[in-house]
Amino acid sequence: MSCLSWNCRGLGNAATIKELRELAKDVAPSVVCVLETQVHKTRVEGLKQALGFDNSFAVSNSGRSGGLGIFWNNDIRVALLPYSQYHIDVLVQEGDGDLWRLTCVYGEAQTNERHKTWDMLKHIKSSSHLPWLCIGDFNEVLHRTEHIGVQERSHAQIAGFREMVDVCGFNDLGYEGHSWTYEKKVAGGSFCRVRLDRELATPDWSVCFPLAKCKHLSAAASDHVPILLSWRSEEPRPRGKRRFRYEVMWESYAEFSNSLLESWQKEDEATTLQELQSKLKKVSSHLVRELRKLKQELERLQSDPQLTGPTHAELKIKEKILELNHREEIMWKQRSRILWLSAGDRNTRFFHIRASRRRRNRIAKLKKPDGHVTKNVQEMRDLATSFYRELYTSEGTSNMDAVLNTVPTKGYHSNEQ
Repeated sequence: MSCLSWNCRGLGNAATIKELRELAKDVAPSVVCVLETQVHKTRVEGLKQALGFDNSFAVSNSGRSGGLGIFWNNDIRVALLPYSQYHIDVLVQEGDGDLWRLTCVYGEAQTNERHKTWDMLKHIKSSSHLPWLCIGDFNEVLHRTEHIGVQERSHAQIAGFREMVDVCGFNDLGYEGHSWTYEKKVAGGSFCRVRLDRELATPDWSVCFPLAKCKHLSAAASDHVPILLSWRSEEPRPRGKRRFRYEVMWESYAEFSNSLLESWQKEDEATTLQELQSKLKKVSSHLVRELRKLKQELERLQSDPQLTGPTHAELKIKEKILELNHREEIMWKQRSRILWLSAGDRNTRFFHIRASRRRRNRIAKLKKPDGHVTKNVQEMRDLATSFYRELYTSEGTSNMDAVLNTVPTKGYHSNEQ
């Protein structure tokens, strides 16, 4: 199970929505929190099908800033609690597990108003004793070392944040990856890097989920990076062999036409078609590998302590990631089976709704004969095989006399009649 939090700096941008969809697909989080959406709540809530979720709730923006949203699926139970322009508060329960509290936070941007966020969190603490996790953009640091570059933060700002953390009994869960989550260009062309996004948890939440760990990811469409908190490992499911299908996305590659022409002009049709199919499959897998490689390279560059701002190479990588995300969008549209609209159409919500309706159901767990529940893939296979084997096996009988004695007999005279 996991929670993805991202200050996306506006969901009115098609490139940002594409990247958010790619993130949701890549890391498959149980819950997604989006911050500073900068759009009305109905627009955020309408993205749930495009992102592959069953449920959503959002708080509208205030002018050109603010706005929050949360997405989740039906495999966890979520109950909405009071919310504000700074937070969305919910109760979460996974199966028969413990009930706990999740608060998605967007800290007040104005320093003289930031105490409102801290007061709100302290009020939540006073009204609940459940295990509690807070995640989001707090717009503040706990230590001066978390602010790299010019424009140092005042001690009073940091002290207010620390005081709230102490009152609520929070622990910082740490992170993997580069040490900052926000990058800003300041006067004179310099850059500062700050850890504004984080996860805070009470000790009883950490007792419930001792394996919890956070990772700082990379993003090309925002100056904030997404953070992913995972608290329980799941057994990977084996995938079956996929059928070959033509991808419209292939046509966006310059070498596609030449490969097609060369294969068509060869004499041995069977061999050339197999070669063409093999080449085209490699294009699809190459797209996935290239995206993964670019994101890893972006993480490496952003983690370099010698760099205080995006280099030319980093900007080129971000540009390439956005281009490949667009090619993935074309594939998404094709999978919706609505082929009579152009791939350049930016109103993609219709495609996502159609494609989401075709999602296959999957069995997450099965109850064994002894009453215990299993999520083990092999055990579920054995249970299903055993069930249908028993269902379609004839019980048979060795004593047919009892059956035959109930059948009336007909003699010669009866047949003549």
